[in-house]
Amino acid sequence: MKQKRSGETPALVVPLLLGVLIAVIWRVILPSTQNLGDEQEVQAAVDGTLAGLGLVAGVLTGVYPLVWPGRRPVVRVVALLLTCTIGAAIAWQLGDRLDNPELPLRAIGSAFIWPATTAVVIMIGAIMPWTSRRLELASRSDLQPDFN
Repeated sequence: MKQKRSGETPALVVPLLLGVLIAVIWRVILPSTQNLGDEQEVQAAVDGTLAGLGLVAGVLTGVYPLVWPGRRPVVRVVALLLTCTIGAAIAWQLGDRLDNPELPLRAIGSAFIWPATTAVVIMIGAIMPWTSRRLELASRSDLQPDFN
């Protein structure tokens, strides 16, 4: 018997793995910014680097449910937003423990730019004519082929 895989698996797993990847990239990039200025400028670079990585991750993960809405787009979006929030916390906590503990993240909000950006991209994308029609068709069971 063939085992059926959940359609929400990528929305649950990818943001968690992306959180680990962001933490590593964040700490690899940071040594190049340490000699750029005084202590306040270095701290701004620490916070800003994670915020920038979160912005990129938010755009990428926000586009996912718009391009592939699945059969239950609302469930996919909720799962994605929850795991993006957990992924952002993973990036923050793991990144603070890697490599250079004397440069912790001080602006905690910059860690959570990722899920906020994801939500904004999904919201803006959902009102666009070419994606709103796709989302409507995906959520209507009477227009879906029966795979059973």
